[in-house]
Amino acid sequence: MVLQTIKSKTLQRITIYPASTLVIGDAVYQEWQDLDRLLVQFQALHPLRLQVTYKAGEEGLRDNMPSLLTELTRRGLVDLVEDTG
Repeated sequence: MVLQTIKSKTLQRITIYPASTLVIGDAVYQEWQDLDRLLVQFQALHPLRLQVTYKAGEEGLRDNMPSLLTELTRRGLVDLVEDTG
C-alpha cells in the first residue's frame, strides 16, 4: 500500500530485509508474488534498484528469492546482497 502512494521522483532504491525465519507456506508465497507484481509495476514508473539483503549464513533464504520474486528476478531487476555485518 505504501508503494502505491509514493510520489517522489527521487526514490532510487528499495531494500528488503526478509525475516531470517521465513517459512514459505501458501499464504507467504502469495504475498511475495503480490509484492513481486507490485514492484515490477512500480519499477516501470520509477526506475530504481531493488535489493534483497540476507544475513551471512542464510543461503537458503537467498536461494528461495528467485522463486518468490519471479518476475523481478527474470527481468534482472533485483540484487541479492549478503549482509556480512
